[in-house]
Amino acid sequence: MNNTDNLKITDSNPFSFGIVKAVFYSIIAVFTMQIIGGIIQLPAFFYPILNHVLLPLSFLVGICTAIGALLAILKTNAQPIIAEIKHKVSITEMVLAVFIWIGFLPLCEYFTTLIPTDGPLEELYKQFESSFEMLLNYKLAGFLMVCIFAPIFEEVIFRGIILRGMLNAKVTPIVAIAISGLIFGSAHLNPWQFVGAGLLGAIFGYVYYRTKSLALPIILHALNNSLSYFIMMQDNSMNENIFDTTDFVSIGIFTAFAIVLSFILYRITQKNFNNNGINFRHT
Repeated sequence: MNNTDNLKITDSNPFSFGIVKAVFYSIIAVFTMQIIGGIIQLPAFFYPILNHVLLPLSFLVGICTAIGALLAILKTNAQPIIAEIKHKVSITEMVLAVFIWIGFLPLCEYFTTLIPTDGPLEELYKQFESSFEMLLNYKLAGFLMVCIFAPIFEEVIFRGIILRGMLNAKVTPIVAIAISGLIFGSAHLNPWQFVGAGLLGAIFGYVYYRTKSLALPIILHALNNSLSYFIMMQDNSMNENIFDTTDFVSIGIFTAFAIVLSFILYRITQKNFNNNGINFRHT
């Protein structure tokens, strides 16, 4: 790494905050999502058939309210976020990002399997499993929520606002990316997704930081969730892994491959830190 790593995102209406505020804002966002979403979904507890509509609607309204609350607190608007979604990336950057995600997937799955599902966590895991497998009864609603709405709006919050705010505040990029990953994992409110989503959040954050594109992590997030969702639909269970998590040789090869590609992405995106526009600049 060289001195171009000490950079920040700039725009016509910048916002910045440190790690403590990043955690605080994330708590506000998650709390808002849970409260608003829970209120909207309440009728489905009495009439489960309403879940076909209320599952995605409650998530969408809850997370959009959370985004609105954060933008109001930061006294900014959606223009910087929209600009980063529209920010153009090269085919090379897109291909590298996709293969970086694929390369790190086995490692993410392996670390997730290290969290026990029995013992003191058994009851919590049963609740977690039940909430996910409920989606099997509402396939279209689950698809909209998991594969469309979550990738778009979670990336807006956790990369477009939380990570961006820390980078603007001169938090060291590697620290900001790691913290945003931990926050993203914690926001899922269970230990199993905390590990897997936390690692994926850091991967998405790295891609976002190097490419300046919010669209790329949205695409990666959508690919990841869609793959997991369709496997769950096919196997009628959430317990199936994509990769063999006991094959350490393959995990090592995939991880090394992803690290090499991450370095290549680092090198080819150096030009992004010297251009004008929605930009990273020396602090």
